[in-house]
Amino acid sequence: MKAIVLGATGFIGSHVARTLVTDGIDVRVLSRGTSPSLALEGLKVERVTGDLDDLDSLKRGMKGCRALFHVAGYYPLYSFDRKKQKEIALRQMRNVLEAAETAQIEKIIYTSSMSTIGKAADNSPSNEETPYDPKHFTGLYYEIKFLQEQEALAASRGTALATVRGGSQAAARKGLPIVIVNPTGVFGDYDVKPTSGAIVVAVGQGKVPLIFNSKMNVVDARDVARGQLAAMKQGKVGRRYILGGHNSTVWEVACLIARLAKVRPPLGRLPLFVGEGAARVSELVGKMIGQPKPIVPRVGIDFLKYGMHYDTSRACTELGLETTPLEETFRQAIAWFREHGYI
Repeated sequence: MKAIVLGATGFIGSHVARTLVTDGIDVRVLSRGTSPSLALEGLKVERVTGDLDDLDSLKRGMKGCRALFHVAGYYPLYSFDRKKQKEIALRQMRNVLEAAETAQIEKIIYTSSMSTIGKAADNSPSNEETPYDPKHFTGLYYEIKFLQEQEALAASRGTALATVRGGSQAAARKGLPIVIVNPTGVFGDYDVKPTSGAIVVAVGQGKVPLIFNSKMNVVDARDVARGQLAAMKQGKVGRRYILGGHNSTVWEVACLIARLAKVRPPLGRLPLFVGEGAARVSELVGKMIGQPKPIVPRVGIDFLKYGMHYDTSRACTELGLETTPLEETFRQAIAWFREHGYI
């Protein structure tokens, strides 16, 4: 069979592509012509050029594919222009859904986020059924991910396609075969940008004297990719699966990274309000001088502010999700960052 991966030049997407190839699946990757290819080095895949804003390129890319892995979600770098950024995110999501419906994709695995999972009232680990309260999660990234996931869920129920560029009512009633996966804090190799691996690089360089602390759940990128393959094979349409691993804290993770990298660990913890203030200033200054990305991104502070633990029993039971030991995950990440000159 042939599967297409959107976002394969990125961290999670590249691991999905590698896992599919290992499983004997023909993989096509769609990306912008300017996207870096380091994450796909040495991987035999078919490459096509396209963009989530270009519906025709998505239709061409998906033609002849039976499965779609949508790992290329919109990621706002700044928290300004909320209305415009939400419109972009929804337009891109609707383009993907329409192209998938046109191509008659048999299974769609949509990579959402842990940020669409609600916070349990008693502070116990959240699961897929924990209700999300938009009033509680006020960050733009959280709002965008929630809106995109709601669009995917509606399409799986057959209630959204009629609004996608005039899609037919018949198609809307049928629904799309979408399975949603919600990765938690993903770490590992091939984090080219880096994303979550930024803490691995910073701590691994021994340049983090103080750190913000929060609850977090850590999962190996290879486990997430294998979970996505399992979701394609046995995931239930319209269902969400948290792809997570170990409940921990940012402090514990930073100390583990420092020990494995053989550098000095952080000396103490900073109050979160300091980070929130720094993020606001960073965004304002960055916007004024035309900086592509704020030095202290607001989304990073939001992740700390809303840090939670997660219950992954559904993915373990229904998808057979297995978790890699934390030390192995961070040894792999540190080794890759060192090999490629990040550390």
